[in-house]
Amino acid sequence: MNKNNSQKPEATDNRPILVITKYMGSKKPILDFIAQELEDLTQPGDVIVDLMAGTHTIGYAMKGRCRIIANDIQRFSLVIGETLLNYYPQPLFNGEAVSAFKKYYHLNMRHLSELFRMGINEEDSLLKKHADGNVSWSACKKHSEDYPHYGQLKHPTGWPEEYLVLFDKHRIKAFRALSKLSPYNLFSLYYPNTYLGIRQCAEVDSLRFAIDKLCDEWIPENEDLEYDAHGLRCLLLSSLISTLSRINPGPGHWAAFPKINENNYNYIMSQRRINLLDLFIKKLDRFEKELLIHHSDIKDHVVASDDYTVFMNDKKEYLRQAKVIYLDPPYSQGHYSRFYHLIETLVLYDYPEISHNGRYRTDRHQSPFSSKEKIAGAVGNVCEAAKEAGTILVISYSKGGIVPNDDAFLSILRKHYPAKKISVKRLSAIHSKMGQAERMQTKEYIFTCQP
Repeated sequence: MNKNNSQKPEATDNRPILVITKYMGSKKPILDFIAQELEDLTQPGDVIVDLMAGTHTIGYAMKGRCRIIANDIQRFSLVIGETLLNYYPQPLFNGEAVSAFKKYYHLNMRHLSELFRMGINEEDSLLKKHADGNVSWSACKKHSEDYPHYGQLKHPTGWPEEYLVLFDKHRIKAFRALSKLSPYNLFSLYYPNTYLGIRQCAEVDSLRFAIDKLCDEWIPENEDLEYDAHGLRCLLLSSLISTLSRINPGPGHWAAFPKINENNYNYIMSQRRINLLDLFIKKLDRFEKELLIHHSDIKDHVVASDDYTVFMNDKKEYLRQAKVIYLDPPYSQGHYSRFYHLIETLVLYDYPEISHNGRYRTDRHQSPFSSKEKIAGAVGNVCEAAKEAGTILVISYSKGGIVPNDDAFLSILRKHYPAKKISVKRLSAIHSKMGQAERMQTKEYIFTCQP
């Protein structure tokens, strides 16, 4: 076992990176550290199974060299993975496709502008007063906190009954039963004045409507244009995820939205003034250009969306084909399903039950890797599956996680592998702490276990 192999960061000029959304534990800052280990262990054309792919930073960097089998239980991860690993934007999204998309967008937006006219007009008036310097932070706060939304325990005062009925649970049940029911208005009902404004919620709903209409109806009716409906849907959804990430006034995730106060109201109001259709189109254009530059000649990458135990049991053939299984588990007690619930709901668009101030989905996944009591067993399950498949296991982890240091993690691995089969590499790194100003010195680890 190598206990003293310490490395310094390298440049990432030779490995592609395309960030769809900010992500806790992103491997972008240490991409070369991990990618170099994977390259040392593989030959061109080998298979790498990325068991918990997240935003697919590693898969995107390696897709030109190896066949990537990527998995993650979150559905938004599948969308990002299909975009980064498999979509080749030819033809480009332009001309007739853009015109059709905007037609669908404006159709839904007209409906919502009428339905939620009272709220949108009040917000527009407040934004104009703010731009003119004629509104106080307390007025912005009152508007934000008094506005209705689905799931409130008590109806807010000051809104007529015919407006409040829009948010009634019986109406939401109808949309839940028929999730493609028009107009799309999930965000307008669930998230106004939280992570985005009232008009922006209507814009998100209308962009989401346009994505489904374009891919489910317009593309099949225009087969001569040769669009890949599934791939284009994933690209469009990825662009919308990225748009939401850009306007989020919080610290890069959606675990909680900032309440308006004297210090932040100018920033929040400026964020709510951003037009999402324009931003969305810019994101889409940039992603297409990047994907054209960094396309892969390997055409059979696979993206799955399973619990890791289900994936290992049901897709054992992938594990046997792989030269390396790469595991990047959660490090902290915070569940990713709480931090990224908003974009999960954006992709599923299923009018879920919600709870808590952050309006989280009640069906959120709880990872055993985020539990002190369960993590050793979870790591052991992956070790045994890798051993059974005869595959190299590579695990990335960070100091200060649920397992506090490399010695503690090694003690878990030694229950499944002889010490001589395990090597560890270390990298000094600096973590940003989302939501906090300070940055933290830490160490990143790569544990490599030979079968």
